[in-house]
Amino acid sequence: MRKSDFGAAARRIAWLIGLVMVLGPVHSALAADGNPLAGLHIIFVEPYGPNSVTNKPLALMREEIARKSGATVEVVTMGGKAGGTALDYVIKTPPGGLAFVVLDPISRQLAELDHERAPLLQEVQPVARLSGKLSVSLIVAESSPIRNFEDFLAQAHSRQLRMTHLGRHAVFGLELAMLEKKFGLSFTDKVVGTREQILNALTSGEADAGFLKTITLIPVADAAPAPVRPILTFGALRNPKLPKVPTLNERTGDSKADITTATSVFAPRTMPKALIVAVERVIAEVAAEPAIRKAAAADNYPLEVAPAASVAAELARSARAIQAHHAYLVR
Repeated sequence: MRKSDFGAAARRIAWLIGLVMVLGPVHSALAADGNPLAGLHIIFVEPYGPNSVTNKPLALMREEIARKSGATVEVVTMGGKAGGTALDYVIKTPPGGLAFVVLDPISRQLAELDHERAPLLQEVQPVARLSGKLSVSLIVAESSPIRNFEDFLAQAHSRQLRMTHLGRHAVFGLELAMLEKKFGLSFTDKVVGTREQILNALTSGEADAGFLKTITLIPVADAAPAPVRPILTFGALRNPKLPKVPTLNERTGDSKADITTATSVFAPRTMPKALIVAVERVIAEVAAEPAIRKAAAADNYPLEVAPAASVAAELARSARAIQAHHAYLVR
């Protein structure tokens, strides 16, 4: 990495860490305010569509957010790489407008790596975290001769495996880089555009392995299970619903060899703090309702609301991980 790149990365990390210090006390300072949301129209914009990690929490809570806030609430899906289109829309909302973007932030940070895209994250501010830590799984087709992670490693050391993913500067790019760095591997990339195309590449034999969010691999009552098997996860601990699937840190013996993300809400930097705090407060109240928690659990979604400072801390942590794996992300 060039010295200028290290300098830019360091400045971004410092900016993110600074947010932790600035945003922490805002909620308590304004908690006593009245309800500034009544009669307004709130738009949540997310990039991935129905049943995705960015759409699920909104689908679960939208009606209750409207009831508690007295506002009308709309959820809009806008595609574009790593939430770029959604961010553009929200950033350009006139001051006083109530448009929020819901992101999987690591994918956006990767998209902005080496200035590939404009640094849109610097144009927004965290509002709240909507989920617990979300991990990614390394997956193979159900019919694959690769039965477990040991098989995967043996194959990867004997030939160059074909990995299907959304690009090294997109979601799953960091997990791919971690595998290569930790085990001295090099993969052939089969870059696709959607979850469905990842599944098709695996089941057709066009790729040997790939990645998906772990929670999307756990069966739910109203959906058929994906025709794939997880063989490794990247969270700090094994998923209790996948007890036989090891983690990367187990397999490497490195307790810090894990990476997770969390679905989070952002607002334009021009949005008044009183509105941001009011929205964060009503989201937290709705997420705590027993009926909402029960619905989230039935859908395997780790609904967990935390204030803006926790989002800034997660962004700073993932920025450091991206910097550490830069050489593998730009292959």
